[in-house]
Amino acid sequence: MLSIQFFFRGMDNIISANMENAAEEYVRAQQNSHQAPYADGYTITRSWEAQSPTIKQYFNKPKRYAALQKHYQRGETGRGSGVMYFLIKLKIQNQDYFISRPFTKADASPLVGKNARQNRQFIITLSIGITLLLALLTWLLMKRLSQPVSRLTTWTHELTPETLKRPPPDFAYPELNEMAALIQGSLSSVNEAMEREQNFLRYTSHELRTPISVIRNNIELIHKLQQKQPADLNEKQQDIIERIDRASLTMQHLCETLLWLNREETESLAKQDFRLDELIHSLVDEMRYLLKNKPVDVKVETTESTLYASSAAARIIIGNLIRNAFQHTWDGHVVIHQHKHTVTIRNQSSPSDKESVENDQGFGLGLQLTQQLCKKLDWPYQNQVNPDGHYVTLTIVTMNPHQQEVTQ
Repeated sequence: MLSIQFFFRGMDNIISANMENAAEEYVRAQQNSHQAPYADGYTITRSWEAQSPTIKQYFNKPKRYAALQKHYQRGETGRGSGVMYFLIKLKIQNQDYFISRPFTKADASPLVGKNARQNRQFIITLSIGITLLLALLTWLLMKRLSQPVSRLTTWTHELTPETLKRPPPDFAYPELNEMAALIQGSLSSVNEAMEREQNFLRYTSHELRTPISVIRNNIELIHKLQQKQPADLNEKQQDIIERIDRASLTMQHLCETLLWLNREETESLAKQDFRLDELIHSLVDEMRYLLKNKPVDVKVETTESTLYASSAAARIIIGNLIRNAFQHTWDGHVVIHQHKHTVTIRNQSSPSDKESVENDQGFGLGLQLTQQLCKKLDWPYQNQVNPDGHYVTLTIVTMNPHQQEVTQ
């Protein structure tokens, strides 16, 4: 577009120069002529009224000197039959002159059209070349800029606890190197915190198993001695023994859950056929001590269902859910419903003893650990918290003997 603009400006300059030369020759030849003579096709007059009617029709009287005016009139026979009119006002020897001339296609030299076509072809070729060069340079620049960013992204995705200990590679730009160092530092801090937490849970759980086993064995020994040799224990002593029994069972369940959460791989868990309904009834019987001296109604609805999954994991999760429902229900009812793979537990309790509920040992911890364990095992789990209790839904994902996953 710029080249075309310059081309037309050059043509206008040439025409203006020719018209000025024609006027100067006319002045020298005819100093006193007031007619409208024609000098090489140019109409040169001293007055505007002496110009042809066609010129006065297409142009207004010029006010500025040496300002070329143009008007194109389309022809009636099609393209190339139009006429281009030129008009300019000049001051020669302190006299005003009006010079005009019409141009048609026949008046133009064939060289003009040839040069115009050559210039157009050259301009198009040059523009395409510059565009391709700019596109190539832009692509190379973007590639050079994007490669370090892509390397940083790939390096971030491939980070592991082992690779975190290695120094980050050089990403060519100081900003990217600083970002890599920040990412490595943040992930290293998180990884160290997780390792400390896992080690603490692992060591604590293992260390607690021994004293818990001692407590449980001694409680069972006391119960057996009471059966063989009934001792005259007062009510307070009996309550103390029962509280120790309940606390030890709670600690045992929590330790088992923590140990399972720290397993590296859940795919290696032993799986076998077991009756889910029988497991639920067994857990309910084991947890009934939590409802002692509580006006709580327990309703258990089960259907016969045999599953192929990890019975130990199911026992820990369902046991935690039942224990939590029994432990935090003080005056109300607990409904346990099981159909095929799905278990729902709903407990409703009156807010009569809120202080006891808040001070109860392990409040909320069982559900939190259960949620983490279900997420690790990929078992669908939902816990809806109501003002008077919880509504929990658990679906056990089973495997058939051919390791084909079946979920219902």
